Amino acid sequence: MELKKDYKAYLSKVAKQMILIHDATLLSRLIVRTVTRKLGIRHVGLFLYNKNKQEYIIHVSSGKKGLKIPVGFTKITKNNPIIKFFLDKEINTNKYFLSMAQIRELKQKNLNDKNLFDFFVKLEEEFSLYKANIIVPGFFRKDLPVLFLIGDKSDYSPFTEDDIEFLTVLSSDVVMAIQNAKLFEDIKNQLDVNKRLLFSTVETLATAIDIKNSYTHGHTERVMKYSLTLLKYIPQHLIKDNFENSLQISALLHDIGKIGIPEHILNKKEMLLPEEIKVIEKHPLLGAEILEPIKEFQTISLGVKYHHERFDGTGYPCGLKGEDIPLIAAIISVADAYDAMTSDRPYRKSLKKDIVIKEIETNKNKQFSPMVVDAFLQAVADNEL
Repeated sequence: MELKKDYKAYLSKVAKQMILIHDATLLSRLIVRTVTRKLGIRHVGLFLYNKNKQEYIIHVSSGKKGLKIPVGFTKITKNNPIIKFFLDKEINTNKYFLSMAQIRELKQKNLNDKNLFDFFVKLEEEFSLYKANIIVPGFFRKDLPVLFLIGDKSDYSPFTEDDIEFLTVLSSDVVMAIQNAKLFEDIKNQLDVNKRLLFSTVETLATAIDIKNSYTHGHTERVMKYSLTLLKYIPQHLIKDNFENSLQISALLHDIGKIGIPEHILNKKEMLLPEEIKVIEKHPLLGAEILEPIKEFQTISLGVKYHHERFDGTGYPCGLKGEDIPLIAAIISVADAYDAMTSDRPYRKSLKKDIVIKEIETNKNKQFSPMVVDAFLQAVADNEL
């Protein structure tokens, strides 16, 4: 039988919406709302199979008090007659749906088979327990990941063939959409795990840098914190995807090249000699060389390599000028200078905050990007720094 046109159009619209939703819970709510509104159902429940617990758990439900199935509490085991009916080929010849009317017919047909009759009695009891009129399965290959539990219509009218067809087609679309959403969630979870692992590794490296230079303990952590604060005040249209993560890592690793600098120079209490300054000035290039093999760190490496460039072109290691200096490096430059001036160093004590603010403002368009200095001043005004 051909599905009537308004159902087809509605299913097409819902299918397009489902494709765009990658959150299984949000998707489930959309589905339940769709069924409730389109068919005028008094209560609907959507059960999803939990592989870890090996049971079906009510994920989303709708309906008035007394009808609505409590979410998270109601569970159906794999031994439940409902599940057995849909998965046992010997019992079930119709995998598309099961109604209370069908159960009663099957009971009558199997009066002489005690085992089957008892089975359908238990099945009827399960339907009554959930006040279900129809249950529609959602198959994915041979698996049964989804169950639609459908109550009575608001006007208690019977379900038509079109209604049933609508539910079975929707169920098929729902399974694919939920599998898709779960895949996205699995990928996101794995990326989150990888991200945490990455940051743990980066933080370990940053700690190693700090330990090497006893006078800058905690410096990389503070530069990261200040950099992320400055980022909040940078015009958002200039910020590309994943820039914040790149900035966070780059700020933590901005001095990684100092691993290759002799400790007697890094920890020297007196003013550095000109030849020692030249050695220190090698650390941005050394850092970039260390990160070069990691293709995913291309943006991160820019912050490491160019954070000592100056807006007027007199910085190092490449003498970049103005807008040629990557934004990630320009931000770290201000954050790095702010922490350096507000921290004790071997050759001087920390400067007062108002003096540091004035120094950074004075060096706008000279040492620092005017845009980043403006961001710094706004952050100071907001007591963010």
